[in-house]
Amino acid sequence: MSDHFQPPMKKEGNHHNPFQHLWEMVGQFFDERPLKNMMETLDEYFQQTFSHAYIPVDFRETKDEFAMIVHLPDDVKRHQLQLQFANDHLQLVIQSNEIIETADEQNHLYQQRRMRQQIVRTIPLPYRVSEKEVKASWQNGKLVIRLPQKRKYIDIE
Repeated sequence: MSDHFQPPMKKEGNHHNPFQHLWEMVGQFFDERPLKNMMETLDEYFQQTFSHAYIPVDFRETKDEFAMIVHLPDDVKRHQLQLQFANDHLQLVIQSNEIIETADEQNHLYQQRRMRQQIVRTIPLPYRVSEKEVKASWQNGKLVIRLPQKRKYIDIE
């Protein structure tokens, strides 16, 4: 903290707001630069952590197939994806590994951060299928998963 931080003192003649000095101390505490840096770092962490956490999935069903369209964030590449099969669900894993380096004008490295992020989305299957029946493709930044249609529909007259 800075040298100008003062402990609370009783002031004469300030009877209308007994907490004024306390509010000034709290304000001064939050104006300190190290704390601001910490708060900015926490804001950045939460923004980066939860910005891609939601992965929407559309389901489309026809008489021939059941399709799932996974809408991925724009910065996700195909090599970052893993699709794992289980009897009643699929698990989509997106992994990101980054190294961020900061250098000065003479290219002296003075900061290096490594970030590893993993997002997992479990997608329930509408019915049991074998692993061989599941087909996945990458189309225009979307992951399309297709299953053969196994439901039988009865025409209603």
